[in-house]
Parts: sequence; structure tokens; C-alpha cells
Amino acid sequence: MTRTGDARRGAIVDRAMHIASVEGLEGLTLGRLAEALRTSKSGIQTLFGTKQELQLAIIAAASRVFERDVSLPAQQQPAGLARLRTLMSLWIDYLKTFEGGCLFVAAASELDDRPGPVRDAVAEAVARACALLRHDVELALRLRELPEDTDAEQLVFELHAMVLQANHDRQLLGRDDALIRAHNAVNRLLRTGS
Repeated sequence: MTRTGDARRGAIVDRAMHIASVEGLEGLTLGRLAEALRTSKSGIQTLFGTKQELQLAIIAAASRVFERDVSLPAQQQPAGLARLRTLMSLWIDYLKTFEGGCLFVAAASELDDRPGPVRDAVAEAVARACALLRHDVELALRLRELPEDTDAEQLVFELHAMVLQANHDRQLLGRDDALIRAHNAVNRLLRTGS
């Protein structure tokens, strides 16, 4: 693909991520995307081939956004509780990235019972994020910045649940304070190491 083709493909995927966060990966058709971009459906089909290829490109792009906005900046922090707190703060703020909230939360709900490559890609992306969270929790434990009797898996579950609840409350219930409440909950849960 040419540089122009790559740039065009990137611009299409960028817009598609926002639409999919609102309408769902299944709800986003090539026709709907063409309409939103004021271009031809055949032009989009030429770049992506199938709806499934477009969906996979959206998931890959959203994963790169998460890495750029959450994972990489958090990894720049000192190992331990400081990194874990930064990771959670950035993750909560990431919920504002897409018009419809977290694309992965929406896609997971939409595809959790539908086998196939798109569901697998979403599951892999969520598993990578949780593995990063688990790694930082375990590191804070090894550095003795969390109580030694901390159940790492339980803490990962609770921290991830806060992100999911914040997205739910913000998107479904329209609660403007959802992200502030999530930040407060994380700070309270991780206060023991300070």
C-alpha cells in the first residue's frame, strides 16, 4: 500500500473507532462509515476488503491508542505503587478518548458470546490490559508497597471493575461524576501503600 493509501486507511480507522464506540462493531457497516466520511462504500471496501477486516483494524488501532495514552506513559513512572496509580489514573481518563466511551467495553459486551476472530481480538486486547495491571500489582507487592497479605488477583479484579463501572455510569447513566468517583475509589483502594 502507498503512503497515501496508508494515510487514508488510518484516517478511516480513526473515524471508525469513534463510530464503533457509539454504534458497536457490528453496527458499523461499510455503508454507514462511507456515509459518515462522505466517501464511497467501494473506496472503503478497496482499503479493507470486508467488514471483518475493518473491525480487526479498528481493534488494532484502539489497542495502539491504549498503549500510547495509557500503557507507555505509565511505564515511564517508577516501578511499584507510583506506576500502578498512574496506570489506573490514565486508564480512567482513557474512557473519554472515544465518543462512546471505551471501545473495548462496548465490544466485549457486544461480542462476548459470538465466537470468531473479532471476538478473539477484543479478548486478547482486554487480556493484555489486565496482564499489564496484574504485572504492576505484583511489582508493587514485591517492592512491599502493598500489604503482604494482598490478594493480587482480587486487587486486579477490583481495579478493573472500577474502570468498567466508571464507563458504565458515564455512558449508560450519563453520570458526569463517574470518572471522579473512579479516581477516588482507586485512590482509596491503593492508599494502604502510601
